Amino acid sequence: MIQISKDDQQSVLEALLKAYPLEACGFMAGNNGIVSRLYPVENVLDSPHAYYMNPTQQLEAMLDLEERGLEMLAIYHSHPHGPETPSTSDIARATYPESAYVIISLADKQKPSVRAFTIVDGRVEEITYRVI
Repeated sequence: MIQISKDDQQSVLEALLKAYPLEACGFMAGNNGIVSRLYPVENVLDSPHAYYMNPTQQLEAMLDLEERGLEMLAIYHSHPHGPETPSTSDIARATYPESAYVIISLADKQKPSVRAFTIVDGRVEEITYRVI
């Protein structure tokens, strides 16, 4: 389960909408499934259909969350034109089985749809994503 505050959820949505119509991405970090820190990371592909995290920013985020004693709870990214489920390439590139993958569909920008998944060895399972 991933739990995120309304303020942090709003911050994520604002960043994704700012990048629209391109995909945007980042990390959600915290402990015990509760998000306490966000790490937006630049999508170096500048693409509406794919993302690849800026390697330097990704490393900096991972070092910082480790230094703070946080877990990388989730990797998030947008699907600007839908759906809120992992694409074939999302599944193929899922290299952190211990983290959730949060996908935010902006197909309806007024009501973004957010879902979370685990992706392990190509198997996708939805998990609970709760705004608290």
